[in-house]
Amino acid sequence: MGTHSATIPHSESGRFDPFGRHRAGPVIRYAAAVLLVGAAFLTNTTLKNSSHSTLFQTPFLFCAIVLSSWFGGFGSGICSTLLSGLLLRFFLPSPLFPVEHSASEILRFGVFFFAGGFISWLGGRQRRDELALMDARSELEEKVEARTAALRTTNERLTAEIADRRQAELELQRLNRAWRVRSACNQAVNRYTEESDLLGQVCREVVAVGGYRLAWVGFADVNEEKSVRIVARAGEAQRYLDDVDVYCGEDESQLEPTGIALRTAQAVAYNELSSNPKFVQWRARAEACGIKSLVSLPLIVDGMVIGGLVIYSEESAAFDEKETELLQQAATDLTHGVILLRTSVARYCAEEALNETKEELGRISRVTTMGELTASIAHEVNQPLAGVVTNANASLRWLATDPPNLGEVREAIQRIVRDGNRASEVIARIRALLRKGEPVARRLDLNDTIREVVALTQSEADRRGASLQAELAANLPAVTGDRVQLQQVLLNLIVNALDAMNAVADRERVVCVRTSAPEPKFILVAVEDSGVGIDPEQAARLFDSFYTTKSEGLGMGLSISRSIVEAHGGRLWATPNEGPGARFQFTLPVEEGAGA
Repeated sequence: MGTHSATIPHSESGRFDPFGRHRAGPVIRYAAAVLLVGAAFLTNTTLKNSSHSTLFQTPFLFCAIVLSSWFGGFGSGICSTLLSGLLLRFFLPSPLFPVEHSASEILRFGVFFFAGGFISWLGGRQRRDELALMDARSELEEKVEARTAALRTTNERLTAEIADRRQAELELQRLNRAWRVRSACNQAVNRYTEESDLLGQVCREVVAVGGYRLAWVGFADVNEEKSVRIVARAGEAQRYLDDVDVYCGEDESQLEPTGIALRTAQAVAYNELSSNPKFVQWRARAEACGIKSLVSLPLIVDGMVIGGLVIYSEESAAFDEKETELLQQAATDLTHGVILLRTSVARYCAEEALNETKEELGRISRVTTMGELTASIAHEVNQPLAGVVTNANASLRWLATDPPNLGEVREAIQRIVRDGNRASEVIARIRALLRKGEPVARRLDLNDTIREVVALTQSEADRRGASLQAELAANLPAVTGDRVQLQQVLLNLIVNALDAMNAVADRERVVCVRTSAPEPKFILVAVEDSGVGIDPEQAARLFDSFYTTKSEGLGMGLSISRSIVEAHGGRLWATPNEGPGARFQFTLPVEEGAGA
């Protein structure tokens, strides 16, 4: 049926319907039967003069019955059969069935009507079969059309889904690329400690990991030109930056995307550079370097733009909103890394300056303390000098005798050498305490260090009417430290102890320096006095910087002493004595591997 479907006439609904016979109503079908029988009657009448007219009467009527059955179905065929029978019997000339043979006539009429009815039944059956076939064909065509429409809709949906999937895959690739760039930037921030190394590595990671053509970082200079200084770059299209001046001032006609990003503190993405009217003056340079799109990302610190990260791509539309947002986050991470490095450098410089200040304050404290000991120092130096003068005069007298007493002269000269060495040692100790230099850690015998300070302050204790004692434990293990700094701690503690006893008049003034090893790993040094003791209200602030109980003090001695002890790995604290006075004591770790 599909082969000849193009030649078969159809109704408006698509059914097989020649001459519109299946669309005709009952009136038209029966009218057609009457007309066909009438046509057969006229044909027979026309042929009435023919010698063989009786032979053509029945065939024409059968043709009418057949056509009526074919056109109108069973009812029209029966109607045509009845009309044909009436015509045969009563109206046609030369009756085919004479009246005198009634029985034969009845039989012949019966056969005629049976044939006509059979033909009508066949015509009706054919018409019903055609209608069923047409309905099936129509239903099939409707199903085919519905399935075709469904397939067409499905195809359109699949096409749209494929386009959406391709777009989603493209966006996913871009987002994945941006995430990789951000991850690489974070790793660089965590790995590098120099700002120049960090910026250079970030540019290289952006190009290598993200597959971009060029990346650079610039900082906005605070100058009249309002220019951006390029500090790091990477990529195949670096010639794009040759002789380029990036402007970030107020003249909008000179602003490229980087300048706009720095002025507005917002990311600026330019896709399709070849058709972007804002990029006309840089278009030729970009095309020569294979650059088709770019994004400028501001580096913002506390609301202030310090520079920008600029990325170029060889793709026409490389930077959508989501990718730009992720790249801006990478730029923000880079900004945090730069600030952390700058903060670290600034803190290091501040710490260095603080250490230098502490060292200078320590030296000033030593100078101040030595100023308080000026009289004792003068006495300590004058004694050997007076001995030198006395022995020199004695030598002259022994030489003036006749004969000269060379034995006495020799002994006097030996005393001169002894006193000169003694004066030299005093001056050397003073110079060591007052010198400005770097701390030197070395192996020390703490008892010898204490003896030198006691010898230096003994004259001052005598001048104030105080007794300075040293109770040093034998066989102390060695310590590692700076001798001058530890002497400064002891000098501060001894002078403070002497000052604390200035107002004592009802008891003996005694300062005692003790050493012991209460634990295998530490040496304990204690400086006790019999002075006025520690005021409980002042005890918490004794070691604060610039806090002092002396009218002319700096308030730095105890603070510096605690810093020195803690720098040596020990601890310094103060406690009141069970009786009058106070005890300042500190610990120092013994040298590793040293025995008791």
